[in-house]
Amino acid sequence: MIDANGIRNDGRKAGDVRPISIELGVVPVADGSCRMKWGSNDVIAAIYGPMEAHPRKIQRQDRAVLDVRYNMA
Repeated sequence: MIDANGIRNDGRKAGDVRPISIELGVVPVADGSCRMKWGSNDVIAAIYGPMEAHPRKIQRQDRAVLDVRYNMA
């Protein structure tokens, strides 16, 4: 929402962008990771692998199995 003075609820003017920052390697035990902050949003992504698929019956030589987990605090 923008008020009569053109100011948003978070204090920015209509044309202002939210601050953005990106950090790499934030999860030491992961094979790859990053943290992205965009305004009040804060996201951490981590990648582990390659690993054997479990159960093994879903493992295939010509395909990858992607296990995605999404958590919100």
